[in-house]
Parts: sequence; C-alpha cells; structure tokens
Amino acid sequence: MVEMNWNIVDNNEVRSSSWTDDIERLVLYADIMGFSQRVTKMEHKALKQRLLSFGQTWRDRLCSLQSAGDLRYVQFSDSILIVVNGVDERMFNLITKAAVCLMQSALSLDFPIKGVLAQGQFTFDEENELYFGLPLVEAYQLHDEIYYYGVVVHHSAERTVKQYMDSTKPYSKAEVYLKRGATSHYHLTWHLLKGDLTSGNIKEDANRWLDTIEESVSGTPRIYVDHTRNVVEKDEEWNGMLSEKGSLA
Repeated sequence: MVEMNWNIVDNNEVRSSSWTDDIERLVLYADIMGFSQRVTKMEHKALKQRLLSFGQTWRDRLCSLQSAGDLRYVQFSDSILIVVNGVDERMFNLITKAAVCLMQSALSLDFPIKGVLAQGQFTFDEENELYFGLPLVEAYQLHDEIYYYGVVVHHSAERTVKQYMDSTKPYSKAEVYLKRGATSHYHLTWHLLKGDLTSGNIKEDANRWLDTIEESVSGTPRIYVDHTRNVVEKDEEWNGMLSEKGSLA
C-alpha cells in the first residue's frame, strides 16, 4: 500500500482571502440517505438525539482542521455543506480530510451519505445565513445521480484533484455507480485511511458498518450497500496498481 502521511496545517500561515470575499472555493455537499423515512417512522425526540450525536461526532473530528479558520460548515436537516477558503493545495488537503472524517462518521453511526466535491465562485456568509454559488448547484445535481454511499468529484474540481493528488490524498478513478449506469469518476477513498487520518485500510470496519445498514433496510437501499462494497473493492485494486507503480500518476 502507498504510504500516506497527513501533515498538520501550519497555524501561522496567513490566509490570502477573507470569507467576505466571493472567491473560488472547494465545496462539499452531502446528503443523509433515507432521512424522510426516518422522520416518518421514528419518534421525533429519538431522531433528534440521533442527529445530535451524529453531528457532534463529525464536528468533533473536524475541530483540528479549523484552527486556521479556513474551513467552515453548516448542516440543515439532512443536508451538510463543508467549504474551504480557496482552491490551493492546503485548502484541498483540508476539505479532503474533512470529507474522510464525515464519511467515516456517517457510516459508523448508521447515517449513510452520498456527496459531491465541486469547485467555483461561492458565497459562505454565516452572518446573513447566505450560502450559494454554482458549485453547490452542480454538486446537488450530480449527487442526485449517485447510486452508492460515497463522495464523487464533479468535473469542476477534477483538475484540482489531479494536480494535487498524491500519496497523501486518498482519491481513486475506479468505476462508481450512477443511477443510469457505472462510469469512472474521481472519488474519495475514505476507507483507505484510519480514523486518525494515518495510512491504513479500514475495510473490515467499513464492511461491518455496511452490514449494520443492510440489516435495517430492504429493496433499493440494499442496492446502495452492494454498490458501496463493490466500489471499496475496486478502490483497493486501484490502490494496489498504484503501489506497484510507486506513484499516483
């Protein structure tokens, strides 16, 4: 396996842009699967506690990524938005780590998600609760096509992924599932890092989480589970080929 070494963000690095600037940013949009069914079938108070626990878990994991103030997020109902203040390598590193933390937290707590990483001019105005821009629209549209649990890269962010992807950034271009068929897409290989974001394959944990999800659903949601298992397997094959080559070309 390729060795992955995640560097801590330099807290002394000066940010080039303010959050009040409407600049090009990397945007991650994610959606909790099966949320309407939970609202319909679960007692309100019980679901509230589950959501609070889930939210606290993934936000706690993101705390170490927020020290320089370049990463922000907001959750509304079943939608989660994570944004970084730019598109350079450090910002890409930040949102990649955040995506891994979110994905692992979601599956481990039986809140499977699917999401999209997109790039473009974006407004993240917490004071006025204004969050909008083309990347969010494009991420939402592509997310609706995804037919497995995971994070896919929209073509608007693909050049950035290819530019900065190396042994420290867990991405693959193996085949993923869309509603109208399967195709190769850059996507996050969240299962190839351990919980502390160091190198390590957590396939066994991933399959255990998927087993739990599978035991609670029938029909179409099981297709999502099967597809996710298949993507995990294909990602491992991709990673193995890269290890043999000794680089991430």
